[in-house]
Amino acid sequence: MKSKIKWAALGGLVLSFASLLVHLFLAKSSADLVQYTAITVFTEDLTPTLASRKGPGFRKLWGNVKSLEPLHPYPNPRSTYPVAVEQNNGFIYAKISGSFEKIRNSIVDLVVISRLLNATLVIPEIQESARSKGISSKFKSFSYLYNEDQFIAALANDVTIVKSLPPILREARRRKEYKIFKPKSSASLRFYTSEVLPGLKKAKVIGLILTDGGCLQSALPPSMAEYQRLRCRVSFHSLQFRPEIEALGKLMVERLRASGQPYLAYHPGLKRDALAYHGCAEIFQVPNFSFINVLS
Repeated sequence: MKSKIKWAALGGLVLSFASLLVHLFLAKSSADLVQYTAITVFTEDLTPTLASRKGPGFRKLWGNVKSLEPLHPYPNPRSTYPVAVEQNNGFIYAKISGSFEKIRNSIVDLVVISRLLNATLVIPEIQESARSKGISSKFKSFSYLYNEDQFIAALANDVTIVKSLPPILREARRRKEYKIFKPKSSASLRFYTSEVLPGLKKAKVIGLILTDGGCLQSALPPSMAEYQRLRCRVSFHSLQFRPEIEALGKLMVERLRASGQPYLAYHPGLKRDALAYHGCAEIFQVPNFSFINVLS
């Protein structure tokens, strides 16, 4: 009797194991089928048929792009605009941290503030932050991202820019003999003229630590239209990636085009608020407004 019970129990275990194997096999087969179907359908959706290629929607979406020249702002000065001189109130040295977009906005404002305070701008130091870690040990260098010589030359009439402090002021920096300010991204003009400027005139150098993605109020009064144009000039003309980065970008585009398939390129920074912040008001003329709405 006991032997029969053992054999029955053993048979039950074998049947349970066999059932488990069948269940696993069916589950794997179903998953593979679903995955294959999803990939096939997704691929078919992305591959336009001959009929759809001839439709107006396809031609409108993937047709030749019209010239974007109307979207290129004209930020050159339009009124009396004296050229920057070397004899000024002193030097502005800054440390910047944050994401790429915040770094860019801070650099733009630094140029405007240097012009406002009649100061020489030292190429800022880009500090490593949580969002920039793991990129490269050279990331602290301005020239790791941007074309330094192009930046200096393009703004020669606006602000005097140097690559480093004079030796005597470098020693003063090591000894912490000059004031360091930590302005917010919404810092007012009054803050710079009443608090920063006196310290600059006294010590001939001041330091700024920027972490908010800017250091000057976004909207300036109408009387300072040239400073808004300067923002636009810095952001979209003077501040360019170094040649190696631009070459890599062109190579990526060439490889995308070589496939013969349509592709989309998205610029997360090209938004209405960003363009307005940098003073490029021409982009908001009626012919271009619908284009910016699409991008936003």
